[in-house]
Amino acid sequence: MQSLHLKMSVFFLLSTYTVLACSEQPNGFDKICSIYTEAQNSGLSVKDTYNYVFENIKNRVSSKEALSVYDAGLAIDPGRRYPVFKESAEYVLKHEWNCPAMKAFLK
Repeated sequence: MQSLHLKMSVFFLLSTYTVLACSEQPNGFDKICSIYTEAQNSGLSVKDTYNYVFENIKNRVSSKEALSVYDAGLAIDPGRRYPVFKESAEYVLKHEWNCPAMKAFLK
């Protein structure tokens, strides 16, 4: 009986860990936001900030959806980039999404 209880406890803990680990993985949109936040907090010059964002998105974001939206946004009016990215993120993620650092940078 103790063996069954132990196995069930281990199964429960592993299941909980898996769910938490998967839910804490940032999606591509959140990853892009974190890169903008890092850049905003870095104290870099504007030129260096652009380079930092560009290089890090290229090297650290693997989500094809987020990268496609981001790349497409580069072709539109700079004043519309953040609203379009935000709307697209919300459409893909199916929930409200916001990135203050990206909004501030792309205004």
